[in-house]
Amino acid sequence: MKPTKEEFRKLSNEEKLKCIQNLHTYYDRELILDLLLSESLENLDSKLLSELGRAYNNNGKYEEAMAILDMVVEEDRDAMWYYRYAYSHSELAKNLNYDFETQARNTFEKIENAVKLTDDEEIRRCCFELIAMSRFEKTLQNKKENYPFLSEHYFEYVSQKNKKIEDTIALAKAQKKKIYKKITIEDIQNLEDYWDIIDPMLQIINIYDSYEDYIRSAESFTLEQRYLLALHWYFAEVNNGGHHQFFYNSTGIVWEDVLNGFKHFKMPEFAANFQKVIDYCGGSISLDREERWNMLESLENKNEEEFFKILDEADDFIYKYEGEENELNYIKANPEKFVFEGEYERF
Repeated sequence: MKPTKEEFRKLSNEEKLKCIQNLHTYYDRELILDLLLSESLENLDSKLLSELGRAYNNNGKYEEAMAILDMVVEEDRDAMWYYRYAYSHSELAKNLNYDFETQARNTFEKIENAVKLTDDEEIRRCCFELIAMSRFEKTLQNKKENYPFLSEHYFEYVSQKNKKIEDTIALAKAQKKKIYKKITIEDIQNLEDYWDIIDPMLQIINIYDSYEDYIRSAESFTLEQRYLLALHWYFAEVNNGGHHQFFYNSTGIVWEDVLNGFKHFKMPEFAANFQKVIDYCGGSISLDREERWNMLESLENKNEEEFFKILDEADDFIYKYEGEENELNYIKANPEKFVFEGEYERF
């Protein structure tokens, strides 16, 4: 249930807190701000002020968030309060108008206090993931002596997390089976979709490490097969989270093959749409994932409204494309370029 401002003001502080936390669950950020700001700030207790700071953070208003969090009396500043303040600093560190070192230092100080104040594993996980997601790990590594408590617990968390990942990968590898597959020209001419064509490539071609690894892992395939896989990753990512997600994730490593694939598969309107995004990004995009992260942040900080307008327009063009008609037309017209015979591992 979403209350009106009048209904919200009639609730007790405890009821207001439950209401706001429920709205956070549904990401109704604008309504949260509207409801909390419908009250005089003097009427909000520490927990509601902390939730208001959270709402400002979630709406990208980090200075406002800190101003509100400063209103929470000292004895009520719990681990979550420190985490939310650290989040504000970590986001300002990405803004070129702020000094990175200062914001990183403030983030570490607040997170260290949060970790000291709680044994709640979920809150600690949020704190440690904030360091990782903000790409502060190297900075913390170089400042270990300044934050011994935080460093000890953070790097222990990373070690345990990596161990779990390694165990999961080992288990996954043990469950993989080697299969033999043969795709003939006749098979290709009878295709209804291209899933069977790309399955071997999905399992063999490595998009998760360096560009050299990507090219080396694709050596046994034709250029057309590689282009097809690139288009598959492009459409999957853009339809899921837009061009921003495509570049942010490992899939951004195939961007050149996507552009060339559109041209090769006679899809000029798609090439033109993608080229607009590339041009806005400077005409060339790094094949290194971290450098792409920095590019996205820089463009967003430079002119957020214009940046997302360009991306949204390009996204909308892709959303209108249903199916695989263009790709299938090319595949069936050139079946000899998509044949396959060999073994590979898959689940």
